[in-house]
Amino acid sequence: MRSVIFIWLLFAVSQARAEDIKFSSHTERDRYKIGEWVQLVVAADIPRSVTVIAPVTSDSIGGFEVLNVDATELPDGQRRHEWNFRLITFDTGRVFVPPIQFFYQTEDDTTRKLAYSTPVALTVVGVDVDLQGDIKDIKPPLDAPWLFEDYLPYILLLLVLLIVVGALVYWRRKRRRSIEPDRFVRRVPPHETALAALRDLEDARLWQQGKTKEYYSRVTEIIRVYLEGQYGVPALESTSDEILSVMKNLDRGQGVFKELTSFLLTADLVKFAKYVPTLEENTQELASAYTIVRSTMTPVEPERRVQEKEDVHVR
Repeated sequence: MRSVIFIWLLFAVSQARAEDIKFSSHTERDRYKIGEWVQLVVAADIPRSVTVIAPVTSDSIGGFEVLNVDATELPDGQRRHEWNFRLITFDTGRVFVPPIQFFYQTEDDTTRKLAYSTPVALTVVGVDVDLQGDIKDIKPPLDAPWLFEDYLPYILLLLVLLIVVGALVYWRRKRRRSIEPDRFVRRVPPHETALAALRDLEDARLWQQGKTKEYYSRVTEIIRVYLEGQYGVPALESTSDEILSVMKNLDRGQGVFKELTSFLLTADLVKFAKYVPTLEENTQELASAYTIVRSTMTPVEPERRVQEKEDVHVR
């Protein structure tokens, strides 16, 4: 009961902060079986002062897992947006889909604001079991004759083992006859990989060919991979807000926090809110990516010479 009251209080507070946006939420029906897909439709009537609005993406909403989110933008004259959320839950009883968080911006204020959709109540039931029915024995397995196809996997496995053993014997004999020369071992730093990928992306000229969404997806993926390699942040599996929260607490990440915030926000708007960037924003997005990498990269240590030698035993 306390959780229900909390959900409605959260919704009331969000409506007080976002009086200019009217949300409505509904499902196809109010009764589902456990594990069945729940199709939730969230609609928003927005004034003309709101320029951008999009849901804050997450893997779960309360006790529901999010399988897919589709956005439908109706004609401009109606100023109405719809989002279709495909959900699934394994809880039974009376459950609630809590308010979903949305961020939006207005013409006179580019500050990122938050609003919440209306909660929806559902009933989830388990699978019907006939307790009065007869209990039946499990049928025993059938004995079938072995065919060549049944022996084939074992034959292939034996051949593979023989090949592996032969290769190991050959390699050991060859290694005994000679001493391996000195070799240089060098680990490629994350920033070199990132800068090379950014140069390839720049040469691809994606947004110049109208592939704007693909351009922003690739440039953000390059930066996320770089952050994972440089800081150990699980950036590929995190939302933009989670990445910024971690980077804000890192001493080395504070110098580019403002640049990274603008970089991720622009990319999220293009990828999830159908925002159409200007030519200057397209150019600045790549420039920001270069700045993030070059401002946080670690100086490369000189190559370490690793000498691996093995004594030769003559018998």
